[in-house]
Amino acid sequence: MRKMKNKKLKATLSITGYLLLLIALCFVGVFVFHSYYYESVYVSGASMYPTLNGDDNEHTNTIVDFGIVDAHKSAINHIKRFDIVSTYFPYTTKYYYDYTEDGVLKPTATKKIKRVIALPNETFKIENGVLSVKKGEDFEVVEYTFKTNVGDNPSVKDTVEPITLKDNEYWLLGDNRINSTDCASSLLNVPVKKENIQGVLVAIEGQAKLRAIGYSCEYCGKQYQKIPEDEKCSNPDCHDKLKNEWKTIYGLKEKEYHWPKFF
Repeated sequence: MRKMKNKKLKATLSITGYLLLLIALCFVGVFVFHSYYYESVYVSGASMYPTLNGDDNEHTNTIVDFGIVDAHKSAINHIKRFDIVSTYFPYTTKYYYDYTEDGVLKPTATKKIKRVIALPNETFKIENGVLSVKKGEDFEVVEYTFKTNVGDNPSVKDTVEPITLKDNEYWLLGDNRINSTDCASSLLNVPVKKENIQGVLVAIEGQAKLRAIGYSCEYCGKQYQKIPEDEKCSNPDCHDKLKNEWKTIYGLKEKEYHWPKFF
């Protein structure tokens, strides 16, 4: 009788051990998949409010959302209307955003998080916040599936005359219409090309505090823990500049995870 009890106990412990090992392997697999398949992202600005939380000026200790984006070509090739994407802004003669005139990505370029409003080859318009897409000969209203922040006068920013996009162009806007630099901004006022888009938002996983972790030269991208006393970059190519421009590099601290919000 005692031997049978010992056998049952050993069997139970063995099964429990295997289950714990399986659970541990699952957690490790999820962690590895999460870390190496997706890219981490945090919301640095207020342009996607009220959907996403960020800070307009990236002040240290500001609470911001963080999550993951899918940067694989398969995700970018299947972008849908109202997806949230990370993107660089194309070069324009009005304002030098993320690329040089020669089409080279600047070393200090930063990804922007915006929402896809219109897709390649579509003709669309926005009138006082109402999106319409041309189907055949007529325009059909497309209801937003999200909230926007338009302020007291949505016609100022959220009105777009009919535009026909090319086969590699997207129209991107921030949900915070009154405080977003996007395709409808006067300094940009052009669609974003597919080649500019870097990934599709998968989920927001939590919130954290922003912290300044260094500085980079706006001209060459060389990074420093602190700005040199003479405010000059050590790169000889930057010595002929009248004044160095410095960009703060931010990181996250005190991450607090919550149940993921998927997009």
